[in-house]
Amino acid sequence: MRHKNSTMQVRRICFFDDFQCIGASCPANCCQGWKIPLDYSVYMKYLKEKGIFGAKLRYYTRRSEESAAFRSPLGRCPFWGGDRLCEIQKKHGAEYMPAVCVQFPRQLYNLGSFCEETLYLACPEAARLFLEHTKSGKPFGYVMAEAKVSYEPNTTNDDEIFLKYLVRSRDSLAGMLRKGMDFDSMAILDYGQDAQNACLGGSALPNPLDYKSDRRYTVDAKAVNKLFYGGFYHPNLRTVNHQLYKLCRKYVRGFGVLCRINPQAADQKLLAMRRDIQRKIPNLGTILNRYYEYYLLTNFLDIYEDYSFRKHLVFGMVKANMVWLFLALYAAEKERVELEEIAKVIAIYERRAPQMKDALKKLD
Repeated sequence: MRHKNSTMQVRRICFFDDFQCIGASCPANCCQGWKIPLDYSVYMKYLKEKGIFGAKLRYYTRRSEESAAFRSPLGRCPFWGGDRLCEIQKKHGAEYMPAVCVQFPRQLYNLGSFCEETLYLACPEAARLFLEHTKSGKPFGYVMAEAKVSYEPNTTNDDEIFLKYLVRSRDSLAGMLRKGMDFDSMAILDYGQDAQNACLGGSALPNPLDYKSDRRYTVDAKAVNKLFYGGFYHPNLRTVNHQLYKLCRKYVRGFGVLCRINPQAADQKLLAMRRDIQRKIPNLGTILNRYYEYYLLTNFLDIYEDYSFRKHLVFGMVKANMVWLFLALYAAEKERVELEEIAKVIAIYERRAPQMKDALKKLD
């Protein structure tokens, strides 16, 4: 396993280098709603900074025994200025910013024998690039290069045979999606369950290409409610992600209570919402399939660490199912939805979506 500062093969998602921060024009700025950790080298710079600006840096820094981070009054970075730009970057440049701010929305994944670099869709501009690429009809490929890597490995596993199997399986699943298989096909979960059983039992690992099914993984109104209240929604969203909070309140008022008192009526309403958003976004099915394909590219190799095939495959399906719901909530009073609006909804949704992992246990 090669470590930090070694030359390695780096695989970058095809639109990685197209990303450029749009700064003040961003419709959902990353300076809101996040805890901002400080890496040690930047923290030491802040301790030495002189004058009023240095005092402000230290005042808004909270230090514990293990880490340091900015205190975030009102759910936003204290250095996010009235012009919607970073005061630290304007004064000292990017080298003075926390590493997480410089890196976002880039996801840098060091697997020991190679690295993968993708874009996190919690950024509206990254989501827009994803949608533009989806619109082009081209597959999501990687650009290969040899480069010096400055970030540490993200895994403790060194089973390269298993890693190569995962990469081949991911490529097979992505290809099956591009050839018309639905993102929520039970063939995907049947494969995942067999692969997980094979890992536990020490038997030969299966090939995704051997699986077909006409059945689809169902997320009905009861399941949506469990996901929404069991991990996604929190009243604090009003402060940390106000745009998402407004969409959540739409759900609470128009759907949440109904689901508890009359699940059948809630299912019918869910179906009506699905029809309505498909009318407003005619290529919604393609977007959801490509969203799941992109999820596989960015998250499937997490199995290398925990061997939980089914958990990761189901989570991607659940995420895709909830995406269309929030698009429908957003578009309820609109006649059409533009690409930039879809990108914004995906981005603000992505910032909260990981919290649904705990609620997945309630669906089984």
